[in-house]
This record gives sequence, C-alpha cells and structure tokens, in this order.
Amino acid sequence: MNSLIRVCCISNRVRSMRPDECLDSICNAIDEVRESSPDIIVLPSFALTSAGCGSLFHNIALLDSAKNALDELRLITADMPCFVIAGLVIDDWNKPAPVCAVLHKGELIGFVPAEKSVTMQFDGEYSDKVLPANTVFSVGGCRFTVLSCTPDKLTLKTADILASGCDLVLCPSCAPIYAGYISDVRRAVRLISKSLGCAIALCNGGTGDTSSPHLFGGFAGIYECGDEMRFIAHKNADPETYADIVNADIDLDIIGSQKLGGVYVKPYYTIDVEETKKGILRRIPQNPFLNYSNRDAYISELFALQVSSLMNRLQNSGIQRVVLGISGGLDSTLALLVSARAIACMGLPASNILAVTMPGFGTTDRTYQNALSLIELLGCECREIPIKEACLQHFKDIGHNPDIHDVTYENAQARERTQILLDLANQNGGLVVGTGDLSEEALGWCTFGGDHLANFNVNICLTKNMVRAAVKYAADSDLFEGKEIRSVLKDILNTPVSPELLPADNNGEIVQKTEDILGKYDLHDFFTYYFIKYGFRPVKLYRYACVAFGTQLDAEDIKDKLVLFIKRFFGGQFKRSCAPDAASITETNLLGVNFYMPSDASCKALLEELEDFIV
Repeated sequence: MNSLIRVCCISNRVRSMRPDECLDSICNAIDEVRESSPDIIVLPSFALTSAGCGSLFHNIALLDSAKNALDELRLITADMPCFVIAGLVIDDWNKPAPVCAVLHKGELIGFVPAEKSVTMQFDGEYSDKVLPANTVFSVGGCRFTVLSCTPDKLTLKTADILASGCDLVLCPSCAPIYAGYISDVRRAVRLISKSLGCAIALCNGGTGDTSSPHLFGGFAGIYECGDEMRFIAHKNADPETYADIVNADIDLDIIGSQKLGGVYVKPYYTIDVEETKKGILRRIPQNPFLNYSNRDAYISELFALQVSSLMNRLQNSGIQRVVLGISGGLDSTLALLVSARAIACMGLPASNILAVTMPGFGTTDRTYQNALSLIELLGCECREIPIKEACLQHFKDIGHNPDIHDVTYENAQARERTQILLDLANQNGGLVVGTGDLSEEALGWCTFGGDHLANFNVNICLTKNMVRAAVKYAADSDLFEGKEIRSVLKDILNTPVSPELLPADNNGEIVQKTEDILGKYDLHDFFTYYFIKYGFRPVKLYRYACVAFGTQLDAEDIKDKLVLFIKRFFGGQFKRSCAPDAASITETNLLGVNFYMPSDASCKALLEELEDFIV
C-alpha cells in the first residue's frame, strides 16, 4: 500500500502577539498525531503569530518571538520523518513577510512566500532559504506544492496547479469567516480537486484570534479527486479545544488515474515514506457507485436520464413503439418503468409498449404473476408467448438431451426469447429495449446472442444495486400512481435475483439464485468500480475490499471471489465488444466510449499476483 500518503491538517488555536501560546497549541496537537505516522503535517498560515496583529507585525520583537517559536517547532519535530509546513511572519528588510516554513527532521528546508508577500531579498541568515512560490516537494512519490492563499482564491490558482504537475496541493490559510463562507469553500475545493484530478489539503487557522474587524475561525479538510475525505470546523461550544485535526490517506493510484496532463516538475526536496503507518485512514464505501450524500436525488436524476436517452433514440429514429421482455425481475421491471415514462412524455399511449412475458422451464408463479400485474397496471399491450415447446423442438433439432441442464439448456432459452422480441419488433415497427445491467455486463452474466442483444439498452450503466434503488425510487415516488403498482414493485424488490433458467423446486420456489453462484453483487460491483475507474492492481483491490467488507466476509472468500471476478471480467469482454447501443449516463461504466480492452486479453499476470499473495 505504498501508494497511500498520510496527510494531517492541524488548525491550532492562536492568540495575538503570543507565539509561545500558538506553539503550545501546535505541540499538543502534534503529540496527538505522532503515533499515526503522518507523511505531511500542514499548519495554517500565521499559525505561529495569528493573523490579527495588524500594524504590530512591523514590531521586530514579535517577529523575533515568532522565529524562536519556529526554532522550537523544528526541534520538537526533529524525530518525525515527515514534512511539517507552518505559517508565520518573518522580517524581510524591515518589512513583515508572511511565509510558510517547510521543515523536515529538524531542518528548515526553506520558506515559501504567502500570496501577499512581496519579492523577498534576504541577505542574512535566510538568504539561501527563500524558495519560489511554485516550488515542488516530494514524499514517497507524491509531488506536492504549497499555495498559501485564502481558500476562495484557489480557483484562480488552477493554472499554477496544472503547471506544477502536482498530485497534492497544500493550502495553508487564515481567511476571515462569515455566514456561508465555509460551505462555499467546501464546494469550490471539491470542484477544483475533481476537475484537476488532484488532492487538496486545506488548513485555515485563526481560532482564538481577535474578532475585530474580522472574525477568524479554524477549519480543515482533505479532498481527493472531488471526494471530501475528511472535514472539521471549530465549534465555539468547545473553546478549550487546542486544535482541530483532520488526517487522511490520499491514494496516488486514484490521483494518477484522474490527474490532468503529464506535466513533470523535478522536486526541490524529496523524502521517502516511512512504512510504520497502521490501518488505512480513509473511508472506503461498500457501494462506491452510490457514494453520494443525497442518494435519492442522484437516483431521481439517473432515472430521468434513462428516460431521456430512450426518448431521444425513439424521436431521432422516428419509432413510436417499443418491445421488451418482462420476467418479473428487477432489470426488466426498471426497463419497463423507463419505457412507460418515456412513452408518456412523448404523448403516446401506454399501449405503444409491447410487453412480452415468455415463461420457460424455470419461470415461477411469483415472477410470472408480478410480470403480468405490472404490465396490466401500466396499461401496456401484453403478449404471452411460452417458450418451452420451441426450446424442446430446438433441442431435438440439435440433438441435445433436455434432461441435461447445462449451458446449452440455459442459453437456448435466452436466445429463443431474444429471437421472439426482435421478430416482434420487426412485425410492429418497434424498438427492442434491452434490460441488462452493469453488474451482469462486468461478469459476463448474459447469453451471447440472447439477452446480450437489443436495439437500445437503458440499464447498462447501472449496477444491480443501482437498479434496485431506481425501482425503489419508482415505488416510493408519485411517478406511477396507485397502491397496486407500489405493492407489485415492492414484491419484485424482495424477489431473489435469478435468470430462472432451471426448473423450480417442488414448492415452486426459485432454485437458481445468482448470488449463490457468483457471490454477492456488492463485492463484485466494488471490484468493478476500482478496477475500471482507477486501474487498481489485484492485491490492492483485495486489500481495499478487506477494509470495506472485513466485518462481513472472510478474507479468503474475498480473495476467491476476486479471482472469479477477474476470470469472468476478462472472459466476458467479447460480449461487451459488440454490445447494443446505450447512452453513457454514469461517470463509471463499461461502454466502449469509456473503457476498452481486447476481447482476447489474458488475465494471467493479474492472477499470478494473487496466487503469490498470502492472505
């Protein structure tokens, strides 16, 4: 896990004209974070002086006291192998100059001028310590720069950030606060880190400073490619708190996959990472595809985009009828709901949807009745076409024993259903709406030439859990009126996921449960996200999964399922290479416009890494 860099932001309490008290607050905080082995410690600008001293910054006594505090901080952190960045004001030819001191193992590496500093022209003890404002440093391969400016000015610094080619931007600041300021800053910094594909460590100081004419307040946050990893703002209810501290592990693999450009600036000073860190200081959600603060709003927008994509295809092609197979499962249910909404928005009757139920050898009464009920409640044209006899004739034609429930037995049913849908679309001048989802696409869990085919697929950018969330959204919202339809949707949500290609048991219950065969979709979707978005290597996929699922799944089982995922992901690429048209409506998916790999690529190197790795 040497791609993880631990960043610690400390927004210490300050007091005007008392660098000694400022230092005490810093020292207490450093004692608290010392055992976590940070690679970088960031303190605010004016951390050793406070920002509210005004004209008193011209007083040499204050500047000497700040310099003495810096010397003490340098000695206190001499046994720590990390970078320490601390803001203070020093004397520049009888003028106060705000700077950020960069320390490492008791050595003063140099001073980076703050935003408002004039050109510094020291000829005394610091003559060789003044660095350009865009100086690049490196720790463990993570290149970073120090931009000491108010957080709201970071937007103006994007060109400088791009020119530095840095993975991480440190922003020590001491901006006055006002109502709404912190919220505005958080939104802006998230946007900058996402658009540039970098990490940003924001550390604003001033807690305890004077409140006239400005009010200062400490806050700190660590951001990575648009994700706010950690954030804290000082609470007035706890005035004795010596510092606000946030720390998090940023991931260079994630940053490298998202960062813009290939600019490289040689670091001025480089250190290695000390491999003494314990655990991982970052939140790793089990469902990264739905990692949104307002999940309901995201699902609502996603559903609207599905509807819009289908409407555009129908309007642009001049087609006014759609055809789709309805099984009573999640995927076909969502595809039908999307189709119903699209047809309604086009001002066409629901009867322009030809919904076909095609019971086969494994169809259960529960899914069959749910399919019929949903079609009727939505007012679609319903067609029931059983496929058993056609499949038995096909088995006879090709010489296959129908008592042997192998892949031929299963795939023949899927292909028979697809043939029916495509022929009905020809017959009715309609468009076949596909139902396959991203989870099935990643695992190749579809029949080539069967449910793999359609004229346009509306679900392919959604994982199984996203499909489930979208159906739940439809059931809970007022998009479709009536208690009956909500009841049917809720029963579909509670039905086990299954292709229903094998006969039911003696009680008529589903025996072919997908997650019993493949493992939990939650885990496979997790692998899919980090593999296709960030290009994680297998061992890292495994370690991240252990953090996310460690309390629920055994480590050996996670490893086994990862091997299965890799084999199926590579083995199923030939299906993705000739998949139906679809709109890319999510940030991370397997459509060819976003992800491409050869259909005959070998996964041998990936599996060998896991084989050599001992759990």
